[in-house]
Amino acid sequence: MKSKVGLAAAVLIAFPLTGVAQGQPPLSCVKDIVYSQEFLAKYPRAGAACNEVVVANGEKWARFNAEVKSRQGTHLTLSFIDSEGRSVSTIVTFEFAPDATLTLADKKEVKPVAALEEGDKVVMWVPESRMGFYAQPGAAQSKHFAVVSDDSAKQR
Repeated sequence: MKSKVGLAAAVLIAFPLTGVAQGQPPLSCVKDIVYSQEFLAKYPRAGAACNEVVVANGEKWARFNAEVKSRQGTHLTLSFIDSEGRSVSTIVTFEFAPDATLTLADKKEVKPVAALEEGDKVVMWVPESRMGFYAQPGAAQSKHFAVVSDDSAKQR
């Protein structure tokens, strides 16, 4: 009986807290994130490609959608796209570990990078304070997605 009362009390206490969290306005790619100078120097069109901002482990993370252009061996080439699905003229090739995964942008399904095909749309995350591409917000280090090459020099 005590456990049922404790559970009911916990639910009643937690219920108002979920409403407070859900009542928060979403963070904006325009107003609520400041990319590192290093990141902006390399990817000046990042603002146009940002699709969402979330907070994970106390840090802001920007979500970028990208379309798979090719996958050869352990190299994945992505073209970053805006929230309308248009290319923002940034193509980056990453090297990935065999066990690396990415989330599909439209299905929210996690898929092994080795199984991605040309045209698949995926999600990448970048922390506000440092340079790096990650599969999920809140990651401590990115051992799976090292930049091999990009077209950032062409963008200037």
